[in-house]
This record gives sequence, C-alpha cells and structure tokens, in this order.
Amino acid sequence: MFWHRIAVDLGTTYSLVYTEDNGLVLREPSAVAMQRNTGEAIAFGERARTMLGRAPEFIDVVRPLSDGVIANFGAARALLAHYIREASRRHRLSRKHIIVCVPFGATSVEMEALVREAEAAGGNRVDLVREPFAAALGAGLPIQEPRGNLVIDIGGGTTEVTSLALNDVVHCESLRMAGNAMDQAVQAFFRNRYNFSIGENTAEQIKIQYGGVYANGTADATFEVKGLNQRTGKPERLLMRISEVQEALESVARQITDAIRRCVERLSPELAADVFTDGAAMVGGGALLRGWPQRLHEAMGLKVRISKDPLLCVMSGLIEILKNRDRYEELIANSQVRPSLEEERG
Repeated sequence: MFWHRIAVDLGTTYSLVYTEDNGLVLREPSAVAMQRNTGEAIAFGERARTMLGRAPEFIDVVRPLSDGVIANFGAARALLAHYIREASRRHRLSRKHIIVCVPFGATSVEMEALVREAEAAGGNRVDLVREPFAAALGAGLPIQEPRGNLVIDIGGGTTEVTSLALNDVVHCESLRMAGNAMDQAVQAFFRNRYNFSIGENTAEQIKIQYGGVYANGTADATFEVKGLNQRTGKPERLLMRISEVQEALESVARQITDAIRRCVERLSPELAADVFTDGAAMVGGGALLRGWPQRLHEAMGLKVRISKDPLLCVMSGLIEILKNRDRYEELIANSQVRPSLEEERG
C-alpha cells in the first residue's frame, strides 16, 4: 500500500497541517470543544476557540497542549484524529506516515505519549522532530556545517533559543513562556491597573495589533478596549495607550532577552564569533512583535533577522525533512525513544 505523508506543526496555540499532494491543508487554533459528560469532540479550531467564554456549562473548550506538550490526552487524540481525517480525505486506504515537531525540552515520556496518541488517531508511522531543527531548516540556516547558528523560536507556549552546528544542538535555552504568557500579561495589566477584565481572545488581539518590545519614540496613540469593570460588574469601554501594551509585555520580553543572552554566553569563542558575524534567525508568532531586532542589538550587540514568514518557518523545515527523510535521519527524535512500527512488527 502507498504511504500518505503528513506533516503536523502541533502548537500550543495554533497548528498547521501539510500533505505532499495538497500542500498546506489546515492552519487553525489548537482548540477542541468537548461534551463534558461524554468526552465527545463537537468542534475544532476557530469554531472551538470562538466558544471560549461563551459555551454553556456542559461544553468544555480545551487546548490539548500546554507549553508545547500534551496536557489533555483525550483532547489531543481527538485533535490529531481531526487533522489526520482532514488531511486524508482522498487517502483513506493508504498507510499514514506522520511527522510532528516537539519542543527541544520535551522529555522521552512526553514524546512517547505523543507518538502513542498519534498512532491511536490513525498514524501508521510517526516521526518526531525537535522544533529547533525544523525552525533552523525553515529559516535557511546551514546547520549541517561546522559553523555556529542561532535560532530564536517564540511560539505560543515555549520560547527556545538554540545554537546548532553539524546537525546537532550545541546549547538550548528552553523557556516555557512565550505568546500565551504575553496574553496573560496583558490581561493582568488591565486587571491590576484599571480593575478592568478582558478575555483571552481580546488580549491576544491587543498583543498582535499593538504589541512591541522596543520604544521607538513615535507618538503614543490610544485605542479603545471593550471589557468588564470589576468594581461595578458592568461592560465598559476603556482608552489605553500603545506604550502601555509594551509596558505590559516587558516582563516576558525581558525574560526572553535574558534566555538569549544565556545561550550566547554558553558558546565557545569560535561559535559565538560565528553567531555575532552572521546574526540570529527569529521565528514563531512572537517574532512578529515590533522591535526585536532593535532591542537585541541594543542589549547585546546581536544582529537578528526576522524570517520571511515566521508562522510558517517550522512547517517549512518539517516539509524539508518529510521530503528528504533519509538525509535527515539523525534529526528524528524518537528513533532512540522507541523503534519504528515496522521494526516492532518485524
């Protein structure tokens, strides 16, 4: 039987699904709406996310992953089954080879759980790739050469700052703080300063539209936010300055900056010289916050290149590995965790 090959960038906040014959087939929030009593999944992706804060008591809206690894196994299996089903509409009889990325900090137990859930969802062969390798390949870094490369991946649940050379990781600073922590920081800022409550989706939109990590001295415009006054319990509108969004994000941005500094400081003089000569590649949704290149150049003299499409960079690397698996065999993370399905059956 023929293999149907599927790449899944399974993210804490958003997930992408690619097939060899149809290209990118899904790009949606990593969310599942489930019946509380039965555990049945009734909605996925954007439809499920719009139910956050609006669903009745008998429906739970779940994000199956936390910090890049599975937190709810039932929801993860339902989500993976949904992805495989959507990606295999014309390949129901084919065997399914699925390649999924995982954070560098994922443990062997967490990877084993992900393989098990992917197999239960319909995968006949499951390969895991640690995210820094996929991110670096997608960003066009020559990780196979004896030269220092630095990739900064700011996702939804994790930030990973990784130096690579000769198809291996030299050092990785994995921080379980990224886009979701920024959303929570915006919510906390409103709550603490103004006694004003906003939802998760509203906080994310504020971050995307107005978020930044470097003050550029431009005029400080205002914008309007809808939320709930915690004193009165009534809906209200609040005017907020753009500079306040940066203030809200500063704590998370500072911790990410410190992680980048720690990673660079752990390098040998030769590798550090390569990194400061060539600069770093930044990928992931958090790379879209305005001001990262200026901030990191001012903080530590590091040149930073934002990838052409930060949201698709990891998927681009996964596609490269999927198409040329033999060339990248050593990047398959679970080859040491468990044998392939064929070996088990042989």
